[in-house]
Amino acid sequence: MDKPEDEKYWSSSATKGFDFDSEENEHSSDIFGATPLQTAQLSKEVQKNIPRQPVVSRGDAHMKLSNSLSSLSTCSNSSYKFNTSQPTKQCEVTSKLLSSTINDETMSSPKDVVRSIFLGMSYDLSCFKKLSDKKILLDEALKLGDGDVICAVLLFLQKSLHQVVLFPLLKERYVAAREYIAILEKQKCFKEAAILCDELQQTKEAVVHLYNSCFREGQQNIQPSLEHLYKNELKHFKQIEVESEIIEEHILLLERQGPIAVTRARLPQSEIEDTRQSPLIGKAVTAQNLVGSSLLSTLQYCCRHNWDAPENLLASPVGLKKTFKLTERQFLWNAFIGRILMNEDPLPILLVKGMFGAPKISANLSIPRILEIASNLNGKPNLFDQLLLLVEKSEKRYQLAKKYQRHRIVIDVLISNKDRISLLQYRDSIDDQSEIDYINNTLRVSSTRWKN
Repeated sequence: MDKPEDEKYWSSSATKGFDFDSEENEHSSDIFGATPLQTAQLSKEVQKNIPRQPVVSRGDAHMKLSNSLSSLSTCSNSSYKFNTSQPTKQCEVTSKLLSSTINDETMSSPKDVVRSIFLGMSYDLSCFKKLSDKKILLDEALKLGDGDVICAVLLFLQKSLHQVVLFPLLKERYVAAREYIAILEKQKCFKEAAILCDELQQTKEAVVHLYNSCFREGQQNIQPSLEHLYKNELKHFKQIEVESEIIEEHILLLERQGPIAVTRARLPQSEIEDTRQSPLIGKAVTAQNLVGSSLLSTLQYCCRHNWDAPENLLASPVGLKKTFKLTERQFLWNAFIGRILMNEDPLPILLVKGMFGAPKISANLSIPRILEIASNLNGKPNLFDQLLLLVEKSEKRYQLAKKYQRHRIVIDVLISNKDRISLLQYRDSIDDQSEIDYINNTLRVSSTRWKN
């Protein structure tokens, strides 16, 4: 062994490290963590328990392998079939039990799955097959309080549970029940939503869902569905007087609309399509789409085509008002619009005699709103002139007259205010020669004492 004074002492070692490339390793059979003596004793004990088999030389093994390959090559051209035995029934049962055991061991807890849904991570709800697991899953979602997570769990329960099992489960969890009702409304499953509302003792909402179920897409005649609902399905509900009255009135309206539409369609003259739209109901209805329209649409239609009909007829506007208990304002607004759409004068409907016989607007309707609707529906100019005269405040009358370009009324307001400068400025801003002449004559002949 080299001494510390020698140079080789610092570059050599008494212990030889392990080398993977070296073929000579005297400790290659040693067990890691054991001494060579312990390894030798353990190997002797293992060799005693191993049965001795005849040693096959390398040449014999090579011979057997070549014979096997040659036999396979000779059978390759023949129709050789491997005998594969079908799994027995016991094996299939065992494999299913084993797979279920593995799934139970590897399945995530409901809390982890809910957390994955909330964080937007991948998740699998199909592993929850037991009803108890599904209850825990729903409770964890409710405990978290996120609406999207609750919705995802409820959609899973909707697919995996029958309604008979699901509804009692939701009845005990009010928040989940309300969320599920919203889902059913989006899916247009109004019958199911009504059943759940009834179990929650929310009868008014249940009736509303049953009412909505009558309006199926593509179904034009809904009268039989409403009659069946009114006569049969509403009997076991309590405290639904208002809802029952609404359904009854809807049936009465449909009974009126049918004959009105048929009678109008038989007339020789055809309705001219009007592009003007009512500010209250939108596009005006015709005889083709009258059935199923709203009450106000029907009233406007009758005001347009059956204004003078007697009260005892189905198409009478006054008869509609009394039958369905419309307010005076509802009737006047729709009658006013209906008459304008027929290019008729609506003032006889709007004006009544006030104190001392002076005319005034009936039912305290807003004159600015009336003017706005008349402008949108291309009302006659005479209508604007007569309505503007009913505005009491001169400043408001001036603003409205200027907005709708009723020059004569603007000029009269300026003259009454003795505002000569504003009158001259307004003369320069208009192009109507007759109004300009009217201003010039007023300035030249009038004995008004102008304030400026």
